[in-house]
Amino acid sequence: MAKVSVIIPAYNAAQFIELACRSAVAQTHPDMEVIVIDDGSKDATASIAESIPGVTCIRKPNGGVSSARNVGMRACRGDLIAFLDADDIWHPQKIAAQVALMERYPDSDLNYTRIVFETGQFHPEAKIPFDPVPPHTLIDELEPTFRKPYLGTSSVMVRRRAYERVGGFDESLPFAEDIKFFLQVVIRQPQVAIVEFPAVYKRPVAGSLSEDSSAGYEKVLNVYRELIEKEPDLAARYPALVATTIAEHHLRHGRSELRYNRRSSAIASYLRAFSVRPSGAACLGVVTACTPPALIRAMRGLKRRREA
Repeated sequence: MAKVSVIIPAYNAAQFIELACRSAVAQTHPDMEVIVIDDGSKDATASIAESIPGVTCIRKPNGGVSSARNVGMRACRGDLIAFLDADDIWHPQKIAAQVALMERYPDSDLNYTRIVFETGQFHPEAKIPFDPVPPHTLIDELEPTFRKPYLGTSSVMVRRRAYERVGGFDESLPFAEDIKFFLQVVIRQPQVAIVEFPAVYKRPVAGSLSEDSSAGYEKVLNVYRELIEKEPDLAARYPALVATTIAEHHLRHGRSELRYNRRSSAIASYLRAFSVRPSGAACLGVVTACTPPALIRAMRGLKRRREA
């Protein structure tokens, strides 16, 4: 049976670290190690982690979440590695479900579970059905994960060989470092399995991509550009996929900018999207950004009255 290493980077996480650690040590998979990497916290994070049976805590100077994860990955002994953010919580069978899929699909280097953001949707007492593996979706091609690499780090399990091949998380990135890591893994091995069960409760974080952060999309676009520059055959092998993905992210950035009424920036993003891959969505975005808000409201009101 495969040994699983759980890597929990933590910085000033005293408020949440105990629940995260206890959800990790409560896993039903029998062969595990749980490693907390305290990234120079100024609160009681490390001492709380050290007080929990079954948890190893490594203290290090502050260097960022990528640095902390890489320290943990170098120290761990498992053939399979799972990541848990210090403020998230796992279902007790999460690891068992993912190990089952790693065993079912030996060529796959990465799998992940579904995530919920509301406590009412998270049911740790419910059993994940195994028949003989958990309910899942298997993706054999690059496109779905490449276009939407927002997997949620706390949901992901990777093989050690994938970490060693990629070289870990990019410590120069303060944001989107996980997305870059996931992309690097699936570019080399696209097969990904998804556990179709909400096995992670993730606390919403202000400014995250789940909130359509404009700055976030800019950073993700930079990640794509860097990958394309370093992997010149990527665009040659998947020209339509690369163009579609870049255009989609410019569209998302444009919508986010328009939401904050930054119209000039939104127009620029829509035009970039159109230049990469012409689309009606990009054209509509430009028109919307150029239309005065009062006129848009008036048109919507007129539509509602006609539909009434």
